[in-house]
Amino acid sequence: MKNLYISLLFICFCYVSPAQLTVNGFANNSTVCSGSSTLITATASPVGYSVSSIPTSLLGSYYTNVLADALSSFFEPRSAGINYDDCRWDGISIPFSFTYYGSPVSAVNISSNGWITFSATSSTTGFGFALPSAGQPNNAIHGVTANLSVASAGVLEYYVDGSAPNRRFVVRYENVPFVSGGGTATFEIHLLETSNIIEIHTESCTNTSAAKAQGVENAAGTVATTPAGRNNVANWTGTGYVNSYRFTPDVINYTWSPSATLSSSTGSSVTATPTITTIYTINAVNATNSATGSTTVTVTVDGGSFTLAGTPGGADICQNISVGAGATNYRDISNCNMITQVTPAGVSPLSNSINACTKVDVNATKRGTSDLYLSRKYDIEPVVNPATSTANIKLFYLQSEFDNFNSRATDSGHKSLPTGPLDATGISNLVLRQFHGTGTNPTNYTGIYVDFTTASAGFTVVWNATRSWWEVTVPVNGFSGFYITSAKTAPLNINLNYFKGTQNSNKHLLSWKVNCTSDEAKFELQRSSDGISFAPINAFTASKVRCASAFDYTDENPIAGNNYYRLKITDVDGKFSYSNIVLLTKKVAHFDLVSLSPNVVSSQAATLKINTAIKETVTIVLSDFSGRFIQNQAVTLQVGSNQIPVQAIGLAAGIYNVTIYTNNDKPVSLKLIKQ
Repeated sequence: MKNLYISLLFICFCYVSPAQLTVNGFANNSTVCSGSSTLITATASPVGYSVSSIPTSLLGSYYTNVLADALSSFFEPRSAGINYDDCRWDGISIPFSFTYYGSPVSAVNISSNGWITFSATSSTTGFGFALPSAGQPNNAIHGVTANLSVASAGVLEYYVDGSAPNRRFVVRYENVPFVSGGGTATFEIHLLETSNIIEIHTESCTNTSAAKAQGVENAAGTVATTPAGRNNVANWTGTGYVNSYRFTPDVINYTWSPSATLSSSTGSSVTATPTITTIYTINAVNATNSATGSTTVTVTVDGGSFTLAGTPGGADICQNISVGAGATNYRDISNCNMITQVTPAGVSPLSNSINACTKVDVNATKRGTSDLYLSRKYDIEPVVNPATSTANIKLFYLQSEFDNFNSRATDSGHKSLPTGPLDATGISNLVLRQFHGTGTNPTNYTGIYVDFTTASAGFTVVWNATRSWWEVTVPVNGFSGFYITSAKTAPLNINLNYFKGTQNSNKHLLSWKVNCTSDEAKFELQRSSDGISFAPINAFTASKVRCASAFDYTDENPIAGNNYYRLKITDVDGKFSYSNIVLLTKKVAHFDLVSLSPNVVSSQAATLKINTAIKETVTIVLSDFSGRFIQNQAVTLQVGSNQIPVQAIGLAAGIYNVTIYTNNDKPVSLKLIKQ
């Protein structure tokens, strides 16, 4: 008896460990720049499903993304070579986050045999077995899995219903026939945003002999959840409210630590903003069965490369983060390349977040003004008090960018920027122009501009030999756009009063007036198609006496499209300057419609003849007199004469319009008569 008590006591105090979860953590960016953020997502498995009966609530046909429609080619033109019996459409995107059996999925494959899967599968059939099964498909939702076919009847489509965060991704099978035994099935598979719930709504199933399966199955084909009486059973049929089911996933609760640099300490996804490399621990608990598990995710903080952000002709590179009390580096979040450095200072030190951008704009050197600008520009905008905040801004430039500026400096009447670290004269020539207000280039900022030079308090230009770049530091009051230019060369003894242009038909009249103290003045009228590269079209020399009167010149043969004009003025000492730039446009018809021949046809095609001055793509539409589109074709016109057939075969007798649509001209229509 004593031994029995001891045994019982042992049994009473024996600890049964709870089931274990396998937890995985994923960082969108495993490496971030200091101060940047990344999304971290946790998943756990195994995750099971509970099934419950729900009222049938079909959404019906939307006819927006029709995969198969045997009755009408209007919605789904049939493709040659596709077997619409045992067919599968792969890689269809789900437009919201969705988790299936604890793993995130983003796309779905849809089978004509009544199932969808989130995994690649070599099978296009996949029916005739009970769930779970190692046979394909796995990682699948079985709506009415059987030998179905949309080859001769039925509609198969998908669409999204509702608004975020409560959208439904719907796959609808409508009146899809069974291959054997007769009858059809109409049902929908719904994927619910946020909750990750799955619903299978069955409106009707009239086949009584084919084996049919309904339910959800994991990726390994080892676990499945099915409604009672629906697991590869032949004799279930019905209509209406008793035929639909909801599959609810287990609820997994996640906790994260350390929480100091996280947007939240709970949830399946959190945002991490570490300042140093950090290991985050994820603890997961299945609220349904108390299973637990944990894992870690490491987010590495990159101290930053020593490469400048931005490439010639590339897009703006921006970062928006909060500024610290000391120097804060703003970097390209994709590779941590340097944008700028901001240090709060002055009477109203800036705070909060700052949007800092740089761009290497290859067109920045000429923006319709006589001033030349460096290709690299900056735009720095604090979120709070952008007009009055004060700080020290450090801007970075490459010597190659200075060299490119210098190659055009003399031609533009500017002094050179430094040619190297020891070029004190070039350093003194440098001008940092800060534009206030808003704008995108030096000509359109809404506020005034302020120039900083080496004579300005706190302004420095330093060559960083370690990083091989120039560092320009400036104390600023208010923020906006920053551009590098240089001091202008000595003024000429010729002052330009005006330079303007007018358009007379396809001829351009240029006129100008100067005040001249030089003994002679040389004028070179230049023209450009892009406002950057100019070539002379006229040149002459005028005496001091002649300069007392106005000048004019007519460009008899402007180029098609934009014509940029400027005047190069050179005095007797060889010094020169440029005028403002004048833009005139020579308008040309993009195309001329020649004829439609014949315009009365019986069965043959008509020929549309079009002459065009430029290569462009047009759309040619054949419509009946009620405006209904009959034919639609996109054609790329080549420069010169083009002949395009307009098919009349199959048209009913009547009057039709042939209309040509372009991006540049008004539509043009001709009549076509079919006998």
